[in-house]
Amino acid sequence: MVKGELKEIVQNLNEQGYNDLYIDGGKTIQSFLKEGLIDEMSITTMPVLLGGGSPLFGELDMMQSFKLVESQIHLDAIVQTTYHRTSD
Repeated sequence: MVKGELKEIVQNLNEQGYNDLYIDGGKTIQSFLKEGLIDEMSITTMPVLLGGGSPLFGELDMMQSFKLVESQIHLDAIVQTTYHRTSD
């Protein structure tokens, strides 16, 4: 666990040589997106309907553009789609 401003945490980790970070968890991802700290996203879709739920990314202050770079199907049911941030 780490505490502090996200940009400072990421900068500190980058300075230590940690440049590829795995960010997971709804609120955590939303916080990183709001700070513009997500460069690549992998979204995995499974064919299970749970009903109800929360928006995947919540409210964002500004539009963010990502480009599809890869889509894979696993076990004939699970779709994993990868996107990279664009410079728009």
